[in-house]
Amino acid sequence: CTDYEAGPGKPGVPQTTLVISGQESGFQQTLDSNIYGYNADWGEKKGSVLNIDDFGRGLLGDIHTSPYIRNSPGNPIVFIAHSMGGLVVKKACILAKHDPNLNELASRFHSIYFLATPHRGADSAQLLNRILKASLVFNAKDYVNDLIPNSRAIQVITDDFRHVVHGLHLWSFYETVKTNMGVSQGLVVEKDSATLGFPEERVQPLNADHRHVCKFKDASDNNYLSLRNAFILTIDQIEKKWLALSRAGFNDTMRTLASYLGQNDMPDNDLSNLLDRQMEGTCEWFTSDAEFRIWRAGVGKVPKLLWLSGKPATGKSTIAAHVVRQIRDSNLGCSYFFFKHGDRSKSSVASMLRSFAYQMASTNPQIRAEIASMHDSGTSIDADDERTLWRSAFISRIFRTDFHRPYFWVIDALDECGDFNCFLPMLAKIDKSIPLQILMTSRPSSVIQTLLLQEKLPALAKEMTAESSSGDIWSVLEANTPFLPIDDPAACQRLIARILDKSNGCFLWASLVLKELETTHSEQQIQEVLDSVPSEMDNLYTRILQNMAVVPRNQKLAQAILRWTVCAVRPLTVEELKEAIRLDLEEVVPRLERAVESVCGHLIHVDRQSRVQLVHETVRAFLIKDDLASEFAINRIREHSRVTDVCLQYLCSDEMRSSRFRRRGNPTRTAKRSAFAHYACVHFSEHVMRSSSSNDNQVVALDTFFSNNVLTWVEIVAQGGNLYFLTQTAKNLKAYMERRAKYRSPLGHQVHMVNSWINDLIHVVTTFGRSLLLSPSSIHFLIPPVCPRNSIIYQQYREYPRCLEVVGRAELDWDDRMSCITFSECKALAVACRDSRFVVGLSNGHVVLYHTSTCQEAGHLIHGNDAVRFLEFGSTNTLLVSAGRKNIVVWDIVAGTRLWATTITHPLLTLGFNEDDTILMATTVANNTRFWTVANGEELEKLFVFDVDEDASDTYQRPPTHAQICGELNLLAVGYRQRPINMWDLEDRAFIGQFHKSVPVVYPGPLLVAMVFNPNPDMNLVAASYADGDLVTFDPWSQRQHAITEANAHVLAASSDGATLATGDGSGTIQVYDFETLRLLYRSTAYDFDIRAIVFASSNIRFFDIRGDHCNVWEPSAIVRQTDSGDVYSEHCSEGVIPDVETIESKSWDDSQLTTAIVAIGVDTFLCGKENGAIVVYDSKTGQHTQELYSHGTNTAISLLEWNSSQSLLASSDRSSRFKVRKILRTSSGTWVAERPLLDQSVEQAIRQMLLRPDGRMLLVSTRNTDHVWVIEGRQRVDCTSSSRHSWRWVDCSSSTQKLLRIADGDIKCFDWLTLDECPFPDLFHVTLRDCDYPPIASLIATASGSATTAICAYFREPPGSQSQTRLRLWSSSSARDLQHQSAEDLANLDVMAREVKAVIGFYKTLLLFLDQNGWVCSLNADEKSKEKVYTRHFFVPYSWHCSGKLIFAVTSKGSVALARKDGIAVFHRGLDFEECIVIKDEDNSRPPRPVSQWRSPVLENHIDSPQKAHYWDRE
Repeated sequence: CTDYEAGPGKPGVPQTTLVISGQESGFQQTLDSNIYGYNADWGEKKGSVLNIDDFGRGLLGDIHTSPYIRNSPGNPIVFIAHSMGGLVVKKACILAKHDPNLNELASRFHSIYFLATPHRGADSAQLLNRILKASLVFNAKDYVNDLIPNSRAIQVITDDFRHVVHGLHLWSFYETVKTNMGVSQGLVVEKDSATLGFPEERVQPLNADHRHVCKFKDASDNNYLSLRNAFILTIDQIEKKWLALSRAGFNDTMRTLASYLGQNDMPDNDLSNLLDRQMEGTCEWFTSDAEFRIWRAGVGKVPKLLWLSGKPATGKSTIAAHVVRQIRDSNLGCSYFFFKHGDRSKSSVASMLRSFAYQMASTNPQIRAEIASMHDSGTSIDADDERTLWRSAFISRIFRTDFHRPYFWVIDALDECGDFNCFLPMLAKIDKSIPLQILMTSRPSSVIQTLLLQEKLPALAKEMTAESSSGDIWSVLEANTPFLPIDDPAACQRLIARILDKSNGCFLWASLVLKELETTHSEQQIQEVLDSVPSEMDNLYTRILQNMAVVPRNQKLAQAILRWTVCAVRPLTVEELKEAIRLDLEEVVPRLERAVESVCGHLIHVDRQSRVQLVHETVRAFLIKDDLASEFAINRIREHSRVTDVCLQYLCSDEMRSSRFRRRGNPTRTAKRSAFAHYACVHFSEHVMRSSSSNDNQVVALDTFFSNNVLTWVEIVAQGGNLYFLTQTAKNLKAYMERRAKYRSPLGHQVHMVNSWINDLIHVVTTFGRSLLLSPSSIHFLIPPVCPRNSIIYQQYREYPRCLEVVGRAELDWDDRMSCITFSECKALAVACRDSRFVVGLSNGHVVLYHTSTCQEAGHLIHGNDAVRFLEFGSTNTLLVSAGRKNIVVWDIVAGTRLWATTITHPLLTLGFNEDDTILMATTVANNTRFWTVANGEELEKLFVFDVDEDASDTYQRPPTHAQICGELNLLAVGYRQRPINMWDLEDRAFIGQFHKSVPVVYPGPLLVAMVFNPNPDMNLVAASYADGDLVTFDPWSQRQHAITEANAHVLAASSDGATLATGDGSGTIQVYDFETLRLLYRSTAYDFDIRAIVFASSNIRFFDIRGDHCNVWEPSAIVRQTDSGDVYSEHCSEGVIPDVETIESKSWDDSQLTTAIVAIGVDTFLCGKENGAIVVYDSKTGQHTQELYSHGTNTAISLLEWNSSQSLLASSDRSSRFKVRKILRTSSGTWVAERPLLDQSVEQAIRQMLLRPDGRMLLVSTRNTDHVWVIEGRQRVDCTSSSRHSWRWVDCSSSTQKLLRIADGDIKCFDWLTLDECPFPDLFHVTLRDCDYPPIASLIATASGSATTAICAYFREPPGSQSQTRLRLWSSSSARDLQHQSAEDLANLDVMAREVKAVIGFYKTLLLFLDQNGWVCSLNADEKSKEKVYTRHFFVPYSWHCSGKLIFAVTSKGSVALARKDGIAVFHRGLDFEECIVIKDEDNSRPPRPVSQWRSPVLENHIDSPQKAHYWDRE
């Protein structure tokens, strides 16, 4: 939006009458008007020392601090100033331009409108000044002196303004009518004073006196029209020139947010469809109602909620659309949502909230930035989890932005939302200070009424009656009766009255009758229709179906249209329905949009987006009635089975067949697919789940689909940018197969195939989701080879020709443990997670931050010397509290700063924030709960708790052993040794009751071990684990037991949606339960450390546990399959069988065999150093070790390996600072032999690097303070001592084998190999480092051609939490010839893509190989020069293989890449054959660069919002 700063006028605060609406101007954004006034009332008796300079400074200060302007950074500002106000604006502009701190604000000044401004002063000011001096009543005013012609103030402003006017658009309007000044008449400001005389100035007269140049009679006033037209011209200039610069960025951001929030179908479509059907003048009765106007004003204690209820089809949706239009026409913010029961994307609270977040982000820059930050930080959004979305997006972000004006939500047909009962409690918790007004419509509902009373949610309730809508129905009828065969006006009126009387206030009834009357040809036929048509909707529908049956040849087509329209998950487009009917009936209907309404008796219509829809939801309800006796009745199970058959018929067709060969040539050429493709791919499983379990043909068809075309299907879904549909398909098919198992044998090839693919789909999404979205075509050739060998996708597609080959890995089955993070020399004691971050508290007093999605370290916080035992996030991931036994620290982890800290005298039991993060609460063993304000740490009044069975007045109070706080419910649970659990209300600070596990009550009771609240307020459950092994859930309000099972749990954790409960025991076993039923879903057994804590990620699928010195990351597929498996459409859904519990035995490996170093020797061999000190030979063809070469000694881990190919020398070092050099030879039988050591020495400090000279005669051994050069044959040593270095690396850099390069702490130098003396740089290279901030160097490597070094790469990586910039330099010998155009530093500078690099792998020929942040192996060609920063993406490494620990790579001379994996290696063959060119767009230096694929492939033509993705192509 553009800020229009209304400048000051004559005495007092001006009244602005110039209002330009967005529609009037054609401007699509909101225009904000801000008024600045000052006391310029010369009639006041008191004197004033204020002058124009003071007023200018005041104006500038108000603009600078205005939240309206501050929260719209970069948006243009236009001033409208009257009289002396123009001088004030000029002074403010001068001050802003001269203040370097206000450069950004001054750059936003776009235009100034001067209305009768005395630029050269006014003669009337001189007269007024004399009057004030002579008066005995009034005192002099300094600002009047400033207005005297040629005053010092006027001259200074005029002179200074000409130097800052560049770039400003100036409009000067002058008065032409004399002003009555009492004793005389005249122009207050003459024309020559009202104009500046600048070339760029636009001058225009107004037919008004001085007072009325800014005051108008009405909108037809010519002066108003002149100003308005000028103002619109300025708006056009801003749109075309200024806003065009940011529009591209805005559109990119909104496209990103649309994908992030799942907004493929924009809400504007529903609104425009309703407004198109609305007749002018209708719905005014509602918006002119006094109660509506009071609600809209939102002043005082008026309820924020207005509830409009009415019978079906009475026009509630049209009224909602009308309200939206009226609010938006007033330039007020408004978001809206129209629920539709039959459309999955429009029938849930989560869908509405995602739409509201998108709409609010599109109009509010602050909200847009907040939602964008969620996306950028990797905060996951569960499309079906409304509670997490409400907390993370609305409570934590949107509602914390500044609302300076009322904002409106319009919600239509709330009763058509399947879970609306969870929404009203959310509304009840909105802070009353937020100016949010909500209109919702629904049918009359006692459930809604009861919820409003329960939640104490005040609402204005209005009910639509037949009388309230009769006027609108009359208008509609009156507008349409001229098309009927009636000439007599009186007869027309009688007809309207009769229809209106029979309609009973139902718009739909009246419109359907009108459409039938349009087919009549005489008044007699009209009367016959009116006499026969029933007044009840169901009877009317029956009559329409009977009329449809009269034409037998259309019955099959009508049945098909009704089938697809009623059963479709979302409305089909005309083209989609046309293709569906072609497959269903084997008929082609070329003009289907014309046939739809006539064949189906106007029960179906085509909207302006060409979507085929029911005219009203009551039609659906009527057609699916069980007792409907009609050939057009919809039997849901039968019809969904028919739709399923058609979808699978398409998915099994040749059009979907997977190619068994990689694409060659132009990768963007793909076959055009059917318009039905997207619907069949995305939604077929919804129909499978709703179809009959006894249909064996469907399982056969699914088997055919999974056996042939499944990979193409995955690719198409991934091209849409949302893998949710893959997961949802797996869940739907799982529910169907479990239900089917009750009626059909679960054995057989087809059943096994379907169940295997269900399992694999879940794991493919969780394991390879990021890579699949980056390159959908990778599903064909890159993903199957890295899947476990027992998986169906690997077994089915491992024989693809010329596919990526991966050897050496040992996985047979999917591993649910995604990662393991180990902490050296300390224990992990606490863990917490919120949105995109999780944190681990350590025994050494440190808190380590990680990214939730990548598990990469993001920073460190130092809590203190005390072990960190408690960690809790606020409702966002920016606020964190850490605590030891007796100290508490509150952090802003984005800034990495402490907000405040405090100490307590008694050990903590639990702590947490309230729901809106304003209060921190902590319970101690001293039977009290303490409260602090989060803003400043001020302590509030304590709450004293006690075991209520004890006398509160006793001197000794039993100390509690356990406590849990639930901020969502404002509840506290306190447990005492072998006593019942006490429940406390934190809001009322009152005791609620006790939960006794044993009934009848037995003392002493079982020992409480752990407890946790279910965070979902709708479930009202607490889980408690006891020492006798029982796991119990109970209601905290009634204290009634809900469920019980045996679990032997020591720790408990609940997912944020309340669906899942995870437990851990002392032997390392994790069990996952359904929270409500305590049905066991998943078990992972591991003979490991006692589990200290478990916490769920916001996705509710991934969770973390800490035990001993490590943190495990889990993502079990059983949790994914558990949610949303029900089928509300199928009669068999409630009869599903309980599946077997998935039990996983955690995989382990021999720590002594861990791979610690790799080098490639020859073309087919790797040498690997091991944790136990052995050097082992691996065959690159199989990835298996073949022999042990030699050893450094038992349990002395190998730290480094260095290979010299010219002399076949291997240098190895271990952690005891010992190193050896041996000659390695291959025998005729193919085995390798290590000769006696040429060197076997030790140094005093840990060896950080070893480097063999190219000719093999010397070895450099580098430690923190000392560098040693050994002459290998003579065993002579040269030492060079350096001061302590933080980071450094050495590399050989010459063809003469005489020179070394060293980069240490950002400084680069050249040294002689033999003496380690500093020397000049070689002529071959121009290697320089510009003087700037360099983080520690992580890699320094070189590649050679023959004996000459041809390229050197230096990679500087920022440490976690550092503010320094990651840097990348690539120097090439071929770049020396380009130095006449650029410096060596500029040529080598690749900082623009440095943030993409996770680790440097090495050189292959002239290609620098690196692993990017998404886990893809990529390359840069050192010899290629390009104006654009370009790199090539080849293949990806699975996330769990590179997410933690040190990354150790090696590359063979044939381009095979090896990665150290646990106790072995994984070798990737033919990986570099796959190429995708990526161009880095450096759009904004303040943000990370954005990679853009150079090659793009077309996606489905009917799915416009799908992002285009690149295919891989064969470099051969």
